[in-house]
Amino acid sequence: MLERIELHNFKSARNLPIRLASLTVLTGLNGSGKSSVLQALALLKQSLRLDEELQELSLRGTLVNLGRSEDIRFENATDDEIGFTIETSQSWAKLVASATSGADTLKLHHDGNLKDIINALNTSFQFIQADRITPAVQYQQASTPERAAGWLGCGGEYTVDFLLQNESMKVSSGRLFPRDQPTLSAELLNQVAPTEGLLDQVSGWLQLLSPGVRPRAVAVELADAASLRFSYTGTSVDSGSREHRPSNVGFGLTYCLPIIVACLAAPKDALLLLENPEAHLHPRGQSALGQLLARCAADGVQIVVETHSDHLLNGIRVATKRAEISNENVAVHFFSRDVESGESSISSPILHANGRFSDWPDGFFDEWSKALDELLDT
Repeated sequence: MLERIELHNFKSARNLPIRLASLTVLTGLNGSGKSSVLQALALLKQSLRLDEELQELSLRGTLVNLGRSEDIRFENATDDEIGFTIETSQSWAKLVASATSGADTLKLHHDGNLKDIINALNTSFQFIQADRITPAVQYQQASTPERAAGWLGCGGEYTVDFLLQNESMKVSSGRLFPRDQPTLSAELLNQVAPTEGLLDQVSGWLQLLSPGVRPRAVAVELADAASLRFSYTGTSVDSGSREHRPSNVGFGLTYCLPIIVACLAAPKDALLLLENPEAHLHPRGQSALGQLLARCAADGVQIVVETHSDHLLNGIRVATKRAEISNENVAVHFFSRDVESGESSISSPILHANGRFSDWPDGFFDEWSKALDELLDT
């Protein structure tokens, strides 16, 4: 597992060390540097895909397209180096490239044990970006190599095809939908999520977003595509079960599908990079996703998530208090950016076992309390 990454002259980071845990949560204002962490990890993975010895940094590819070296170099840098230091529990490596104007491929120089770090990066991987699938008539079919790798696509574009091919895949017991839901009857859950198969478990977690909903993936013959359908199941005999197009149900159901599938299907030791999983979901759904992320991370998957949602964070805190994940396996970072220097910095409040934080930096999900103080001010 990756335990630390340090960014040097990368975007808004001059020298920025970041602790990585089983579940790493990146928070902060827009433009404060959160995405740079995800992009740095994706950039290294992208470069490794193109060169298994990691001798070059490839800025433009299928995972990230960051432009040229002048686009990613910290604008107030005092040297020409762009660097990344990666650490695991047993090894480390420093990768440094010289910024060359106009170049989108940079020669890398190494220090430390590069082989061990390559092995750590060479794991099952998903990068689900904020610009992901929305309701559509049909979705792309993955190529044979993409299917073999279980790749969902950066936009989750192969998620429906993945569900079609793997609907009976057994989900790890640590990530099964918790059936002790006071607002959902056992009869309903037995209808929408009767087994530990992937499709049933996706349906189970979707109950916290839209009770009674059940997705289904359908092959589109001769079109190299798959379509998605949703039905609603009730406990009464005459409850409707007509299938609906994604455009005729809640937008968030389709939008969050790649996140749920990625968490449930990831093998142990996989690395998931997730951007804004909470978007288009109501507060209860956001909190449920936080609990799913916590269960997935506790089950051996490393997750780095960028979020603006206090509800998602609270879901993680609740999971911590319930001992579904150890607080020591959660790292939370609050990013800020200095107006004068343009440099990013982080505060890292410690999450305790009771779900509370050691401190609460100014601006760290405190807008509600500030607004409430003003509303109650006489």
